[in-house]
Amino acid sequence: VSVGMMAMIHDNTELPLIEVAGIQLEPERKYKLSYKKKIYQLLPSPYSDCTNKIPLVMQAMFNRYAGADYAYSQVLCYTLCIQTYVYNECKCVSPFEWIAQSIVLSGTDEIREVSLCNVTDQCYMTATARITTTDSIWNQFCSDCSQACSTVDFTITTSAVSAPSATYILDIKKFVEESDIILPKNWSNTWQSEIPKNYLAVDIVCETTRVETYTQDASISGVDLLSNVGGHTGLWIGISFLSIMELVEMLYRLIRYDYYILKGKIRRRNQEQS
Repeated sequence: VSVGMMAMIHDNTELPLIEVAGIQLEPERKYKLSYKKKIYQLLPSPYSDCTNKIPLVMQAMFNRYAGADYAYSQVLCYTLCIQTYVYNECKCVSPFEWIAQSIVLSGTDEIREVSLCNVTDQCYMTATARITTTDSIWNQFCSDCSQACSTVDFTITTSAVSAPSATYILDIKKFVEESDIILPKNWSNTWQSEIPKNYLAVDIVCETTRVETYTQDASISGVDLLSNVGGHTGLWIGISFLSIMELVEMLYRLIRYDYYILKGKIRRRNQEQS
């Protein structure tokens, strides 16, 4: 069993999955977390299979957080599809993913709130291992979990120093004794060791206000494609738009000429017969 704290820096549109992306901090330290923001933008179909559309089951989970405006997350999508498979196998879901208790029944739009499995139940562990190692099951339940078209990431630099210093330890002792914190019975003898063991400070600093943005651009657009096709066609075949129009006009004149000749022959034949 470890002792300490978990910290995470995330965007306001990102549901904080601290058990996945959290930073572990130990006592007797003062930490500085400096961060830089990065934005990644991918092109939608047909250039990639990314999406920003929030599935029904994910929106049901977001509705648990009043006032939050969370965006689509591929990691959350994977968590929810795994939970759906676990429910199909065990009629309950993993107790370690307690935020994902909503599932959509296969082939329907019905959202169902399901119960958590007992921690000692081996069914959910077996089902989770099965779906993550079997491609056919994974493709059946998690094929719709595309990467997000827009994501925000933070590059975090962590540094730490020993704390608290001897200068402030008496002030901390006074603060603790005047607060409502329950103190151990031998506090008067052990406070010099208790305070460092239970002290942890964190400073979060924006390293720069500059935001790095990575945008995916199409190497060739639709207009460029048409221009290239027309240019190469004109270069190698000698056909241009004006040449095509002249060809169409010539065909039209030939067809019209043959039509009048045929019409004249029919008229003369009818006159001879009459």
